[in-house]
Amino acid sequence: MLFANWPVVSGTAFVLALEACAGTATGTVTQEEAQSAFLAAALEARVVFRIA
Repeated sequence: MLFANWPVVSGTAFVLALEACAGTATGTVTQEEAQSAFLAAALEARVVFRIA
């Protein structure tokens, strides 16, 4: 989602989310850390979301 369909391509939270999501593939970032980074990027980009 971040790589292909994100409404912005800049911003601190966006870059941190990209790095965090990539870090899950190498095991250097936990799923929870990546989720937090992704949600921060969503807030920064004003993407509407709902936590279930």
